[in-house]
Amino acid sequence: MRYLIYTFCLSFSSIVYGQQKNDTTAIIQLLKNDYSTMTNMDLKSHMNNCTDDYLLIEAGDIWDMEKESKWYKNAANKVTERKDHFDFKYIRIDGNVAYAVYNLKSDIVQEGKSTQKNWNESTIFRKVNGEWKIALIHSTPIKE
Repeated sequence: MRYLIYTFCLSFSSIVYGQQKNDTTAIIQLLKNDYSTMTNMDLKSHMNNCTDDYLLIEAGDIWDMEKESKWYKNAANKVTERKDHFDFKYIRIDGNVAYAVYNLKSDIVQEGKSTQKNWNESTIFRKVNGEWKIALIHSTPIKE
C-alpha cells in the first residue's frame, strides 16, 4: 500500500511539473508573439492575445485597449523594425493566473532612426477557455 501511495505521489508531481513547464513555455511564447504585433501593427492579433479587461501601465499612464488601439492605428503608417530581447527573472503560475517579471531591451528602427529602449516589466496572465491571455502589462522605462 505504501508503494502505491509513493507511486501515486510521484506520478502526480510529474504531471503537475510537466503542465507547469508547458504553461511557462506557452506564457513566454504568448508574450513574445504579442510584442511582435508592434512590428507589423497587427492590432487584431494583439487584441486576441489579451483579456477583455486588459490594461497597460506605460511609464505611469494607464491605457485600456481603446487607447492602445489608437496608438496602433497612429503608428500603422510608420515603417518599424523591432528586435526584442527578453530576460525573464521570474514566472509564477497559480492555477489559471500567472505573472512574469522580466527585463525587455528593444532595438527599434523607425523612419530610419535607430534607438534602443530598456524596460523592467511585469505581466499578469489569465487562462481563458484553456488559453493563456495577457490581462495586464506594467512597464517601467529604465533611464540610461
